[in-house]
Amino acid sequence: DDEDEDGFYKQIQKKSKAKKEYKKSLYEVAPKYPRMSNVVDGERAIGRMIMKNRGLVAHKNKLNRNPRVKKREQYRKALIRRRGAVRDVRTDEGHKYGGEETGIKSGLSRSRKLR
Repeated sequence: DDEDEDGFYKQIQKKSKAKKEYKKSLYEVAPKYPRMSNVVDGERAIGRMIMKNRGLVAHKNKLNRNPRVKKREQYRKALIRRRGAVRDVRTDEGHKYGGEETGIKSGLSRSRKLR
């Protein structure tokens, strides 16, 4: 009786293990860099990083490469900052005289009489 129960337990354990292996294979992540099957003969060429031999260098912004573009961007930002402090002068918006819209009426006088 004990052997029968033990065999059943082993069967369930084996089934559970197979199920877990299957699930693990479904979610397995592919290797980031594929392994090279062929071996390169001789020494390989040095890379750019080794060639430059710069060590630890602080990262620089792309704008810093071109001084003209950097200054143009600085000017653009300065204009935006200035807009917060000084309002720009508005001209020709609604204060421009457009003439008499209805035309000049010859029979109408709106002047004041002086005494």
